[in-house]
Amino acid sequence: MEKKTISVHAFTVHLYTIAIAVLILLLLVLGLKYLHLKLAVHNFTKSAIWQQVNQHPTGTIDDYGIILASTIGKYPQSKPLYTEPLQLESYVTTLSQSLNRDIVVMDTNKKVLADTVASNMGSKYGMDQGNEIGMTIQDGKIRSFTETSQDYPKGLSEVVVPIKNDKDVTVGALLISQTQISQK
Repeated sequence: MEKKTISVHAFTVHLYTIAIAVLILLLLVLGLKYLHLKLAVHNFTKSAIWQQVNQHPTGTIDDYGIILASTIGKYPQSKPLYTEPLQLESYVTTLSQSLNRDIVVMDTNKKVLADTVASNMGSKYGMDQGNEIGMTIQDGKIRSFTETSQDYPKGLSEVVVPIKNDKDVTVGALLISQTQISQK
């Protein structure tokens, strides 16, 4: 009978193969978790909007802004969207395309966290000539104003809604256009 021996090199190769397989499995699980989270947030928003429409068929853009701001500030409970830049941008892009509206999410310093116009991310928002956003962040009241900018030179009527976390603390603001925008 022959004794079988495994060389150190072969053992190392087997160890690396197992490690790579475990990492791939972990990435697959994380990817599926991300898709599940994205779908859950999307379904929550969709059902909340439909519920609002069914309860108040004459819902205003303010109502939809409140729903979106609440979703961004409070869901998912473990790590709300406003704390997750990539997921927030994906969410805003998807909503903007679905609703055909300008949507901007910013922090309490008016730094743009997500925007229909992706190139605006990271910049400070300054198109509210009467400081409507700053006042809404301060007192929590919904306001509207007309944005005249390079993106919307003819002007676009915007509604500003406070984004509050689960402790009812204002963590930012959401802008949503009162009218649909033309696709660029």
